[in-house]
Amino acid sequence: MVIPEGQFVLKTVKNTGGKMSANRFLRVFQIASRLKGKVRRFLLCLFFPSRVQESVRKREGECDQCGACCKIVLSCPFLVEYGSHTECRIYNTFRPMACRSFPLDQRDLDDVNRQCTYSFPNKNPAEGREQLIVPVWRTGKNEG
Repeated sequence: MVIPEGQFVLKTVKNTGGKMSANRFLRVFQIASRLKGKVRRFLLCLFFPSRVQESVRKREGECDQCGACCKIVLSCPFLVEYGSHTECRIYNTFRPMACRSFPLDQRDLDDVNRQCTYSFPNKNPAEGREQLIVPVWRTGKNEG
C-alpha cells in the first residue's frame, strides 16, 4: 500500500524531527479516548438496548441542546450553530439512538468536559443507609 506524501505529513516530520511532542501526544490520546467512547456508545445502543434504557432512567436533568455531545470527535453534520446558540436539525424527527441516549454514564460526561446539563446520582452505596460490619475471623474478644 502506497501512502501519498501530503504537505501535512512532510511538515509534521520536518517540525518535530519525527518525534511527537508531549502536547500532541496528549491531544492524540484524548481524541482516541473520545473515539473509543463514541464506538462504545454506538455498540451498546446497537446490541444492548435494555442496558441503555436502564442507564437513561438513572440520569438526571434535561437536554438544553448545548451541542457538546455533537462535537466529541467530529462535528455532527446536523448541528447548526447560531452564534452561541446551537440547534439540531433532526432533534425532533430522526435522531440516532446513540444521540438520544447520550450520556450513558459518567464517562460520557467526562468526554464533554462536564458541559452537559445531565448528571448521574452519586454511586456511594453507604450513603443514606447503615453499613453492616461483619468480622472476617473470630478472636477471643468477639466470641462472647
